[in-house]
Amino acid sequence: MKIHHIGVVVTDVDEALAALGLNRLNITETVFDPNQKNKLHFIHLPENNLWLELVEPVADNASTAKFAKKFSIGLHHLAMSTEDIEAEEAIYSERPGNFVLGRYQITVDSFGGKIQTLFIAVKGLILEFVKVEK
Repeated sequence: MKIHHIGVVVTDVDEALAALGLNRLNITETVFDPNQKNKLHFIHLPENNLWLELVEPVADNASTAKFAKKFSIGLHHLAMSTEDIEAEEAIYSERPGNFVLGRYQITVDSFGGKIQTLFIAVKGLILEFVKVEK
């Protein structure tokens, strides 16, 4: 399994960037997700060959609003690449205590275009599976 990106929820993008030793020039792309009501800021870390996603809720009912209110800046999820979202859902959702948090589709040019995502809670860990549509 390959790590696709790490998701960090933030209430203040500039504060989070400073904490990570980065600035706005490091942001490759920003996308608004109307389903989850979050701004998604994507940063490529070439020295690690890894993407960082800063998730900024923009409404009180955003999918990450409560998390952001509690932590201000916090590690939210670990995203894994997959070729088969349905297989991942079947494997993870049959395990006791796991449950699906949501499925989404969005276009992220930095990730190769249109992607499908699946969020699953595994006890205290949120996993996201990402499939790039070809």
